[in-house]
Amino acid sequence: MIELGFGVLCAAALIGVVLALLYLRGPAARPPHPAVAACHGAIGAAGLAALLLALGHPRAPDAMGTAGFGRASAGLVGVALALGVAIAWTAWRGRRASGALVGAHAGFAIAGLVMLLALIALG
Repeated sequence: MIELGFGVLCAAALIGVVLALLYLRGPAARPPHPAVAACHGAIGAAGLAALLLALGHPRAPDAMGTAGFGRASAGLVGVALALGVAIAWTAWRGRRASGALVGAHAGFAIAGLVMLLALIALG
């Protein structure tokens, strides 16, 4: 089940890369369709939900010291989700999100994804 959450989060990350590249084109560039960002958020939230469901089931004992990686990953992705909602709120008000907000969102999401990858690879 953790692998499913990882796969869904990877799909959200792929869409996020496209959105980040469009953001880096600057304020003069045409913003993407709102459905693309909504799809990115929905897929990311579904990945977080799958991860949280997987953490509810007992796993085999962790021999590589990765016992807290699942909860830490879920926490990081949860913070990324909250920052994504802040980005959506800013866009809904007709403004462009700050680079710091977008960067923090991407940083937390990538950190959560890497911790989940470590859990899968070492667990």
